[in-house]
Amino acid sequence: MNLDNCIDEKLTALDQVLSKNKRIKTFFPDKQACGEPSPYLDVDTQDEICLRMQTGEHITRGATTIAGWLVGVPSSIFFTVFSSFTVLEAALLFFLVLLPLLWDLFSPMAYPVIFNRRTQEVYACFKGELYHIPWGRARAIAYEDYMVNQYSGKTNVGYLEIFLQGYDDPDKWIWANLSMPLGRTIEMQSSLWEYLRSYMNNGPWFDEHGNPSASDRYNRQQLEAYHETTRQRLKAKRANIRPDDATSRLAYYVYLIWSPMEFLKEWVYAMALKRSVRTWPKEVQERLKPNGPTTSLTELQQTQNR
Repeated sequence: MNLDNCIDEKLTALDQVLSKNKRIKTFFPDKQACGEPSPYLDVDTQDEICLRMQTGEHITRGATTIAGWLVGVPSSIFFTVFSSFTVLEAALLFFLVLLPLLWDLFSPMAYPVIFNRRTQEVYACFKGELYHIPWGRARAIAYEDYMVNQYSGKTNVGYLEIFLQGYDDPDKWIWANLSMPLGRTIEMQSSLWEYLRSYMNNGPWFDEHGNPSASDRYNRQQLEAYHETTRQRLKAKRANIRPDDATSRLAYYVYLIWSPMEFLKEWVYAMALKRSVRTWPKEVQERLKPNGPTTSLTELQQTQNR
């Protein structure tokens, strides 16, 4: 059986199973999911070539550096001003300042799911294995569940997952998660899928209805709304200062003092993300370059199998 027939047979069986489950909503590349596309917090970056999903690294990456620097920098000042700087103290600063920074910069990052608009395919990498699917044959599902505990009661969770095929093992398939599930509904996940669908079909830029646009204004507004930077938060807190409210002024100055740590965290994440691109398999790296090939991984597989 050739690769195309293998994919078609798998997707036909999948469609039959999903059509019988009323709790699961199935999404297709050529069918509109809803009227209003939204990236929420799940889209990390977007350009003319590809769109990268979030992995949660933007929350945790750099936290180790901040924790070390909160202890290491004051210690460095103390040793410099009030004490002689010994080898033991230098070693302490190395473990508190330099080592956490190196760890955050060079430790492995979770691979995001990538939508390559130029080659019209989707990539993911799990446990060192590459997975992909041609966009025209992509299948995604959304479904809801809930968690219950004694503190928060019932909390809804909504999942959005895409079906991907192994690159080295075409008989291996996985469901790759595309979003943060906590507090999500099927309607919200439908809006996220519509954003991804609009990007792949009508992008790279589109308007609030998913129609093609020559301007990136709507997309930039959406991404900035869900990914507020430290500079933007500082401006917002300063704009919120009221003459008759000492609390608003205090909140601004407290955040101003803390902001160097936030700037550091943003820089660490940006550098680690840039480095992590070079850890993808070379077939993917080549297709993410501005002048990279336009052939998909499926076409590459078919060429190699001849």
